[in-house]
Amino acid sequence: MADRFCLDPDKIRPSRHQTLAHQYESWGDVRADLIRRTGLERQETRIAHPRHMFFFNLKGVARRGEDFVDGRRVSFSARRPGSIIYIPAESEWTGWDEGDAIASYLLVSIAREFAEQTFEGSASYRSAQMPPWIGFRDNTIEMALQRIAAELRYPDPISVTMVESQVTQLFVQMVRLNQTGHQVAKGGLSTFDLKRVLGMIEASSDGRPTLTQLAEELGISRFHFSRAFKQSTGMTPHAFIAQRRLEQSADLLRSTNLSATQIALECGFASSSHFTTAFKRGFGTNPIEFRRKCRI
Repeated sequence: MADRFCLDPDKIRPSRHQTLAHQYESWGDVRADLIRRTGLERQETRIAHPRHMFFFNLKGVARRGEDFVDGRRVSFSARRPGSIIYIPAESEWTGWDEGDAIASYLLVSIAREFAEQTFEGSASYRSAQMPPWIGFRDNTIEMALQRIAAELRYPDPISVTMVESQVTQLFVQMVRLNQTGHQVAKGGLSTFDLKRVLGMIEASSDGRPTLTQLAEELGISRFHFSRAFKQSTGMTPHAFIAQRRLEQSADLLRSTNLSATQIALECGFASSSHFTTAFKRGFGTNPIEFRRKCRI
């Protein structure tokens, strides 16, 4: 199939770097670009295109920067491996970031027509209602992007079928997230209080705070805290902590040579078997296979 979309990483994300490796494959309505850079310093971002864009951070941490979507400044938070950015067709993402000297990311670009055809006749999807989303985490979307990256590295005549099925999963999950967790209900925790409890959750991996400890930190009852936390994040405290454990374990599988048992203990799982079961439920594969796919 002819490639209908060309991408120059030095134009969409210009930066100072010593080396640049750029690998890509195109499957008609879908294209995947894998970009690796070393000696990275400040990286600019200028993206505005009639295609939907998914950015998936594979390696390196962007620790500081600024982000603007359609001219409006949005809050910046550190983007670690596994972080995802979604920019819908016709939206513009600009800004800059600085972080690790070695970095790589996957860019998946999808023709708007593909998404429209995927949800043809469905009232649950409207492309105009799919907002940009900068720096989020989601297991389902991450695994779909990992599988697309695998097809990019080792394409074959039926890669197009696999890639299109994964892109369909991307959009289905985005619709669901947009309808649920991405909508923050009123009556939740204040920004200050939410940062306090998130800081407690992030402070240690092997000793996550209990619901009682989190509620006592804010001076409210467990019931009030649970309800307000869910209204602020779209998740119960238990589900949120479990999600963070899985995300941290995925980060360790990517970036270290620790055994699955060591990672289970580091992330606060009761046992290696509990870790394997929870990880497979969250990511659709076991920890060893996940590490292998990340290092292909």
